[in-house]
Amino acid sequence: MNLIIASNADSASINLRERLLEMSSWTKCGKYDGNDMWEITENQGDYCRKGTRLISINNIHINAERIDEDYEKKQNIKINNIIFLSRHKAASGKPSLTVHPIGNWGKAEYGGEEGKITPTSPKIMTSLLREIKKNQLEGFDVCFEATHHGPLLNTPTIFLEIGSTENEWEDELPAQSLIKSLLEVKYIDGKNVVGVGGGHYTPRFTEAALTHKVNFGHMVANYGVPFVNTKVLRNAMEASNAEGVYFHKKAMKKSVYRQIKEELGNENIPVFEQADYSKIA
Repeated sequence: MNLIIASNADSASINLRERLLEMSSWTKCGKYDGNDMWEITENQGDYCRKGTRLISINNIHINAERIDEDYEKKQNIKINNIIFLSRHKAASGKPSLTVHPIGNWGKAEYGGEEGKITPTSPKIMTSLLREIKKNQLEGFDVCFEATHHGPLLNTPTIFLEIGSTENEWEDELPAQSLIKSLLEVKYIDGKNVVGVGGGHYTPRFTEAALTHKVNFGHMVANYGVPFVNTKVLRNAMEASNAEGVYFHKKAMKKSVYRQIKEELGNENIPVFEQADYSKIA
């Protein structure tokens, strides 16, 4: 069973939840956290299969630690994947539609735990990015974000976000675009990789995902690279069901790139180049 989680403490999340209920067929199936719980009644794309559930929580989602365990215990049901509906906030104020994995390479300043990451689902997240790009609104950026913030869970989880100001969070058009993408997403197979290097908005990884059959799991931006070693990257690969690592090497210090690549080679961890991926037809 796939799960979608909205937060009553987040206006973008409420907006996305209401568009989801409007644009597809759901039936009430109980309560969670004092709020109505919904179950979709027909297959809508590859994620929202019949039986997928939608819940709302009262707390802000980055602090919903181990909500998967709590939900599974109370509902006596196994969750396969989780998508949080969320706002994205940026100092630039640039309108954006993003998806990203969660966890902390270093300190846990916004939920989760220091140095711990939540499993993610590369095929779902990357296929969703492609669908969002297909439905892109004029004036909005479409991109991945690197792994950041909580909560810490055991279930493969991604965030689906509207950015970057209150104007966009409460606007129905970007919410409709994201929900259309969620309801119509079709998964594309490809190599699962962990991305290392570059900025928070992962321009190289986003570009590669939109043009080639490669699915990104966890991504480490340059600010997270100081926390990276082969143990951390093995853990990131395991949490992403990944085959190897892909670098945005031109955005990294050459000495840092060479050191990490050499350490990966010593541990027989594959490093991929774009030429290793097939182009999307």
